[in-house]
Amino acid sequence: MTYLNRDQQEQIILMTVGMGVMEILAEQDKFRSARADLLRARSFGKRALDNLREVVEPDSFTRVRSLADSTKLVIRPKTSPEESEINIKMSRLHDLHAAAIGNHCRGCDKKDFKKCPTRELLMDTHCPPAQETKTDCQYRQ
Repeated sequence: MTYLNRDQQEQIILMTVGMGVMEILAEQDKFRSARADLLRARSFGKRALDNLREVVEPDSFTRVRSLADSTKLVIRPKTSPEESEINIKMSRLHDLHAAAIGNHCRGCDKKDFKKCPTRELLMDTHCPPAQETKTDCQYRQ
């Protein structure tokens, strides 16, 4: 009996998702011309899954089933932002930079500028420095 590593478990889950999608497509009138092929592909997938079940240790297959039950499958383009990210136009980001500098850096008299959270944020978001210096804050106005 063979053990399934995490990648193999995920691949089997993707295979079963694909089988489910083929069944759903086969039921739609729009794809009637491909119905037989879709159902045949689903049947071959089921047969392959049964063969895999026979050669994989039962514990591994049980883990795959529980992993499938607790998995949320999301399909999105690779260029889409992650859940905690957003897309923002560079011109809007520069507007935010200008507002931050105008509100926090104008008239700033902080001695330890390297610990300034606004400076850190501006640097992390690749804000161009207002002045080229290594002895003072680049954004101080």
